[in-house]
Amino acid sequence: MVEWAKGTSRKGISGSASHENTNFRDLVNSIAGVCLAPHFADQAPDYPFFSILITGSNRQQAAQDALRAIAGQNRTKQATAVLDALELLDGEKIDPYRSKYASFILDAFKTKGHGQVVNHSEIIHDDHGLEYMNPGAARLEPEWTVVILAALVYSGDIVLSIPGKKFDATAIQQLASTSIDDLTRFKHLEQPKEWNLPGLKALFELLGMTPGMAQLVTQGKDEPVQNLQQEMGKIVKRIVMAQQTLRNGLSFWGMDLLVGTDMAAQAGGLEEAKKFLESLQAYSTPGKLKNFHSNAQEVMSHEKAIKALDDLDSLREFVMEHVSTASWLTTAGAMLPSDHDWVDRMRTSHQDILDSLMKADLSSLSEKSINIAVKLQQLKKDYIIAYISLHTRSRLGANDDKRKVALLNDQRLQTLLKLSGIELMPKQQLIDFQNRLADLKSCFALTEQNLDSNPVCSHCGFRPSMETSSSAGSQIIDQMDFQLDTMLDGWTNTILSNLEDPITQENMGLLKSEDREQLEAFIKSRKLPMPLNTNFVHALREVLSGLVKIPLKVQDLQNALQAAGGPATPAEMKKRFDEYIDQLSRGKDPAKVRIVLE
Repeated sequence: MVEWAKGTSRKGISGSASHENTNFRDLVNSIAGVCLAPHFADQAPDYPFFSILITGSNRQQAAQDALRAIAGQNRTKQATAVLDALELLDGEKIDPYRSKYASFILDAFKTKGHGQVVNHSEIIHDDHGLEYMNPGAARLEPEWTVVILAALVYSGDIVLSIPGKKFDATAIQQLASTSIDDLTRFKHLEQPKEWNLPGLKALFELLGMTPGMAQLVTQGKDEPVQNLQQEMGKIVKRIVMAQQTLRNGLSFWGMDLLVGTDMAAQAGGLEEAKKFLESLQAYSTPGKLKNFHSNAQEVMSHEKAIKALDDLDSLREFVMEHVSTASWLTTAGAMLPSDHDWVDRMRTSHQDILDSLMKADLSSLSEKSINIAVKLQQLKKDYIIAYISLHTRSRLGANDDKRKVALLNDQRLQTLLKLSGIELMPKQQLIDFQNRLADLKSCFALTEQNLDSNPVCSHCGFRPSMETSSSAGSQIIDQMDFQLDTMLDGWTNTILSNLEDPITQENMGLLKSEDREQLEAFIKSRKLPMPLNTNFVHALREVLSGLVKIPLKVQDLQNALQAAGGPATPAEMKKRFDEYIDQLSRGKDPAKVRIVLE
C-alpha cells in the first residue's frame, strides 16, 4: 500500500500533506479511490462530484437535509453540497432546469401522451441487484433521485405519487417531512395540470395588477409571484381593518356614515374574500401556482368585496380629513350664546352636510369632500371673526387694563375704603364695586392663529355663552369710573346729612378741638379732604357712633310690600311700608336710627 501511495499526490490522500499523518482507514479509502477512479469514470461518467465526503452511512441524512432545504427550511452545509452537486442551484435559488439529472426525468415524459404517468421502473433500474437512476451514465443512488424529484415537484413540473399520498408544489413541506425510504419507493410521476392561465390573469386583475404578469409566472419567473403575495397581504390587512370599521361604525359629526348604506351587507363578502386570499398564501412559487384551480368567474366573484374596500377607504379618508374640523365646530357651537346668528348657521350647515352625505354616491365622495371642506372652513373662519369680536368687547385691552389698575389704586377708592369702617356707611355697595372691578378680565394676546386648533382663547378661557355682560370692556371701565364718582358723592352727602343732624351736633362738642375743627371745615367745604387722614376718620366714627344702622335690602322690602299678594291701594301700600319700617326699628330710638339701603 505504501508502494501504491508513492505514485499518488500527497494531497490526494484524504487531503493530508504527508503519508505519515494519514490514518490507515483514510489511506485505504484514498488508494482505493486512486485505483478504481478510471473504472468508475468509465462506468458512471456523469456521476456528480460532492464537495464533502459522502458515504453509504451518511447519504440518506444528506438527502433528507437537501429535501428540507428545497422546502425552504434551514439549509445546512451538507444540504448545499448535495444540491450543488446535483446542479439544482442557481445562486441561492432552487432551479432544476440547469440540471442534466433533472432533464433525464423530464425527458421521460416526452414520449408519454397527455395524462400518462412515468412509473418507478422507468426511472430507477436494477443493476446486478442494486438500484440506480440512469445506471449507464449518472448511476445515481435512489436517495439522490428523490432529491431531484423534490426539486421538480417544487418547480411545479411533476407530481410525485407514493402509496397513499401525492405531492405537488403546494405539499412540498409534507414531502420534506416524509422518510427517504418511503420516497424512494415512489409509485409513479404524474404530469401536473396545464397552467390555469385565465384564472391566474383574473387573480392578478382582481388585485389591481397587470394580467399579463400571469404569463411570466408560467415561464417560472419568481418576481410576479412575490409581488402577488405582497399585494394579497396588503389587501388582507385592509379587509381586517374594514371588518373592524363595520363592527364599530364610522362616525362623522354625530352620524354613523355606514347607516343607510349597503356596506353592512358586504361583511359576509369581505370574510369570504379574506378566506380566499389567505388560502393563496400557500402559492408562494411559480411551481405552486401551477396548482391554482379557481376559474376566472370564481376569482372575480370577490371583486365586489374588494371594491367595497375602496369605498370604505374613501369614507375613512373623508372622516380623517374632516373630523377634526367638525369636532372643532361642535365645540365652538357650545361657546357662543344659543341665539347667536353663527350658531343658527352652523346648525343649518351641519344638517345640510349630513343630508348630502346620506344621498352621496361613494364613488363621487372625493368631489363632495371638496365642497364640504369649503363649507366647514367658511364656518370656522366666520366663528373666529365672531369670537374675536365678542372677546374684544368682553376683555380689557392693554390700555383698558392700565385704566383698571389705575382705578384699583385711585384715591377715590382708597377714600371709600377708609370710610367703609364707619358703621353707618353702605359697605356692601363698595364690596360689590370691588368684586365687579376684580371680575373684569384682561386679555390682549389672542390672535386668529391661537383659535385654529382650539375655538377657546387659551389665555383667558373666554366662553361667551357663560358671560352675561353686553357692554364692551372699555365701556365698563367708563361706567365704573363714573360709578366711583357717584359713590363718593353719595357717601359724602350721607356723612354731611348725619353730621348736620342735631343729635350728631351735640356729639361734636365732645370731640377734641383739632378733630372738631376738621369736621367743621368739611361741613363748610362740603368736600372730603384728600387724602383722608386717620384722625378725620376716627373723629367721624366717634361722632356717628350713637346712630343705629339698619340695613334695608331691596328684596326684603319687596317681599314685605307683597305680603298679602295681589293689587293694593295707595293707602294699603303705605300701611305695609310703615309696618315694615316699624318692625325694623322696633326697640330702637327712632331719632338715632339710620336706614341704609343695600
